Amino acid sequence: MSRLAAATGLVRAVAADAKDNRITFLAAAVAYYAFVSFIPLLLLVVAVGSYVGAGFADAVANATAGVLAESGQRLLENALQNPDGRQGATVVSVALLLWSGLKLFRGLDTAFSTVYGVTEVEGILDQLRDALVVLVSIAVAAGAAVAVGILVPVLDVVPYAGVVGVVVLVVMLFVVFLPMFYVFPDAELELAEVWPGTLFAAVGWTVLTHAFRLYAGYADEYEIYGLLGAVILFVTWLYVSGIVIMLGAELNAVLAGRTEDEADADVEVERPESAPDVTEMAKELREVRERLDRKTVSRDDLEADLHEYVEQRVRRNHARGWGPYLVLLYGTAMTLGAFYLLSGGWAILAMVVIWLSTLGLYTLMVLVGAGFSAADVPGKAMSWFRSKR
Repeated sequence: MSRLAAATGLVRAVAADAKDNRITFLAAAVAYYAFVSFIPLLLLVVAVGSYVGAGFADAVANATAGVLAESGQRLLENALQNPDGRQGATVVSVALLLWSGLKLFRGLDTAFSTVYGVTEVEGILDQLRDALVVLVSIAVAAGAAVAVGILVPVLDVVPYAGVVGVVVLVVMLFVVFLPMFYVFPDAELELAEVWPGTLFAAVGWTVLTHAFRLYAGYADEYEIYGLLGAVILFVTWLYVSGIVIMLGAELNAVLAGRTEDEADADVEVERPESAPDVTEMAKELREVRERLDRKTVSRDDLEADLHEYVEQRVRRNHARGWGPYLVLLYGTAMTLGAFYLLSGGWAILAMVVIWLSTLGLYTLMVLVGAGFSAADVPGKAMSWFRSKR
């Protein structure tokens, strides 16, 4: 169960890293450069085949049986056996092959570096060295493919010829892919770190080759587009093959812990050479605290001012609330007494006196209240200045 969990975790890690690195886009770029390189390579093969003859044409056709449909194979054989224009094709194909091959190798170099999270760009000499290594590998692969195509009829008499052919193809592809997986990542790698992805790519290419051979045989029965169908099939094979190679590189990077996330985690964070001045920081903190204290109202002062304000309002409300009632009570009592004890002109005179005395008492109380209000003016002024500080 633990091995199954580990395998599941590995698959998830490879899938997540492949999604982050957009390997389908990288595979499409590699497929494009490979297809552009294939055209001048085909011209060169045509030129060479016109010199060698029909035997070489048959061997190349057998080697490409898993990619091209029957119409495409016939066109290739006719081109290989046609001697017209072979000198011009040779010169042009060599020049175009050098240019497009450099583009292909740089595309592969960029793709592998992206998978491994390498951001530094190698110099032109290093790129040429890597390209030469991979070019030799491709030449070996082409020769081996032709050899396998020639030996297929011979292997039919060997027991379990199909199994032997598959094993030979896997071993051959492993040997061809190993330099590419070791050279292109632009990182210091060991052979033990690259063989899992190389084996995955070799097995994947073997399965892919047989799948496209079956499809090519099935497509012959419904052949409509001729050479165009062969070109589309070949480009599709290049694209899927590029995905297989990129997945092999992702597998190596995840197993070796050389993904982009791991590379970012290994980067050391620069630390300050000296610690900040603690004394200076404490001084600045005290200054900030003093400024805040000056702008902040004290709790005790606020409670004292509030208590004083409440008492003033209570006294003021008492004076203003009971004063008119006391004056009214005084006037009513004196008026009733005057009507009860006096009569005639004396009663009228008493009413005038009572009215004047009541008005005078009310005026006196108003003056007293105004005096208390005037006495509160200094306190209010001080409170206003305190609130504005």
